Amino acid sequence: MDDIVALERIEREAWRSLAAAAPPDFAQAVGLACEPMGDALFMMASRIPAFQFNWLAGASLATGGADLVSLAVARFREAGQDKFTVQIPPGPHGRQVIARAESEGLAKHPLAWAKFRRATANAPRIDSPLIVREAAPDEADLFAATAVAGFGMPPPMGAWLKQIVGRTGWRCFVSLFGDEPAGAAALFLQGDYAWLGIGATKPEMRKRGGQSALLARRLEEARRAGARVAVTETGVPQPGEPAPSCKNILAAGFQIAYVRPNWAPRS
Repeated sequence: MDDIVALERIEREAWRSLAAAAPPDFAQAVGLACEPMGDALFMMASRIPAFQFNWLAGASLATGGADLVSLAVARFREAGQDKFTVQIPPGPHGRQVIARAESEGLAKHPLAWAKFRRATANAPRIDSPLIVREAAPDEADLFAATAVAGFGMPPPMGAWLKQIVGRTGWRCFVSLFGDEPAGAAALFLQGDYAWLGIGATKPEMRKRGGQSALLARRLEEARRAGARVAVTETGVPQPGEPAPSCKNILAAGFQIAYVRPNWAPRS
């Protein structure tokens, strides 16, 4: 159980840092809130209808977690946000949290998250035509624009992502095909743990080994920084889906630590 707590914590700390980096005008425009709710973490962007930015994390690991579910659901509904999830990793209060989620009108969403971990040592060697390098402080716009293009996000999201370049705890990387930006990814470091997130490749640059190259580079940089354990996550593959992200993560030597279901409003 201690391992699950640590794997959840590094992800939550990365999101807390990312939210804290948001420019005030951007945060106000999207209705951004990220704050502890008991021993869990509440994240909301009330004007962005997307599960990625609206969730309660860690309630099944927290004392009084069922009540936290009710508090979070009330906050989302008061804000008019119906694209939210309650993330329920394996934990001592899981049954109570699930029961409360159901009583609040939530149901298990088809897409769950697979949580991966591996030691940072012995990062794989990747043969790719792409070159990976760390984004310099004056390349914040390059990093953000590449990530936004890879995810298919609206361009204004770049104003937020650019803030983590050079921010304490963060390392940001870009991959290039010649002089053309191909992909972007971030590394968040805290103590023994490293979180690998915000990884995306532009659609026209895919199938060149870019994700694998960015995974390998971040693993090596995490090791050099003193982190022992690397953590990442992606959606559990659905039947018939190619699931390239999951395959690349497993090929990089990660193993599934557990699956984290998402509970969302019934459609």
